[in-house]
Amino acid sequence: MITSPTFQDVDDRRLSYLSESQRGWLKKARDFANRLTLEDVIQSDKTNVFRRDLFEQACKEGLGALPFGAKYGGSGGDYLSFCLVNEEFGRRCVPIMSSLGVHVLCQEPVYRFGTDSQKEKYLTKSSTGQYLAAFGLTEPGAGSDTAALACKAKVSGDNFILNGTKVFITSGAASDYFIVMARLTENDKDHGITAFIVEKDFPGCKIGQKFDMLGMRGYATCELVFEDCLVPRANLLGEFGAGRKVALSSLAKGRITIAAQATGWAQGALDAAVRILHETFGSSSATESRMALLGEMALQVEASRVLTYQAACAVDRGEGDITLAAMAKIHATDTAMKVSTDALSLTGLIGARPDYLLERIFRDAKAGQIYEGTNQIQRMLIARDLLKK
Repeated sequence: MITSPTFQDVDDRRLSYLSESQRGWLKKARDFANRLTLEDVIQSDKTNVFRRDLFEQACKEGLGALPFGAKYGGSGGDYLSFCLVNEEFGRRCVPIMSSLGVHVLCQEPVYRFGTDSQKEKYLTKSSTGQYLAAFGLTEPGAGSDTAALACKAKVSGDNFILNGTKVFITSGAASDYFIVMARLTENDKDHGITAFIVEKDFPGCKIGQKFDMLGMRGYATCELVFEDCLVPRANLLGEFGAGRKVALSSLAKGRITIAAQATGWAQGALDAAVRILHETFGSSSATESRMALLGEMALQVEASRVLTYQAACAVDRGEGDITLAAMAKIHATDTAMKVSTDALSLTGLIGARPDYLLERIFRDAKAGQIYEGTNQIQRMLIARDLLKK
C-alpha cells in the first residue's frame, strides 16, 4: 500500500497577516486534502475519471460558492480565502481543484448579469453541488482571441438556436450547465458575441470527444457540440452583444484563481524536493549548487504567493485590476513550471515516482501556462495597459 507523504505546513508566516476567517478556510482546505489518500490522488490522474463525490463533499463544506453572499447559498468568504483553498488543493493535487475553480468562475457572471430567476435556479443548486458548471469559450480556431469565435446563435421565436463546437472544456463531460459564448444574429443583424446559459439536456447539446491529456487529468475535459441546440430566451445571460463583457468580467478573477492553484503546485514541488534531498543527503550534506537552486525555488514560490494575494486583495477591495491579475497568472504558472522542472532535475528518478506527486505537478503546470489566456497573451495585455497609460 502506498503511504501518503507527510506534508509539513507551509512556513506559516502567512498566519500573521491572515484574518481568523481566512485561517479557518485554509484549515478547512487542508483538512479536506488530508482526508484523501495518496491512492485517491494517483488514481484520478491514472484513470482520468472525474470525482463528482469529492466535488459534492467540497460544496457541502461551503467551498462551492465560497466568495459569494448568503442569499443564493454562498459562504460569504472573500476572494483571498478562495485563493487559499485553491493553493492548498494545488499543493496536494486534490482531484477536484480545477473543477472547483471553474465552477466558481461560472457563477460569477450569473451573479453579475443574471436575472433573479436565473440566480434562483442556477446559483442555489450550484452552491450545494447539485449543479456543476463549465465555461464554454474556447473553440478549435479561437482560444485567447475571443473575436474569432465561430459558434453561432440565431433568434427563432421564443428560443435561440446554437450551432458550433467548443473544445477543452474543463468539467464539461460531468457538468449540468454551461456558460456559452456565441455570435448572435437576428434577421441577418449581427449583434456580436452574446452569452447564454445552456443546460446539458437542452435538445441539440451533445458531449463530443473526451480528452485524454498529458496533464490536468481527472477533470472530465471534453468537446461540446451544439447542433441546432434550442436555448430558451430566458437563458440569455446579459444583453445582446454583451458576451465579451460577461466573459472578461469572469476571466479576470479566474486568472487569479489559476495563479493560486499554480502557487500551490510550485509549493508542492518544493515540498517534494526538500523531502527527497533531506532523505537522500540529510540536512547538511547537499552540495552548494543544490542548496542555491533550492533557495531560488523557495524565493520564486514566495514571490508568486505575494503577487497572487495582492491581486486577490484588490478584488476584495472592489478594485479588481486586470493587469495585476495577468501578472499574478504569468508569474505563478511560470514559477510552477520552472520549480517543478528544477525539482525533477534535483531529485532525478526518485522524484519521478508518482507518490511524490512531482511528475504530476510538472505535467499540470504546463497546462497552467496555457489555459485562462496563454501567458503570451497576458504579457500583451500588460503591455497594452502600460501604453494606454
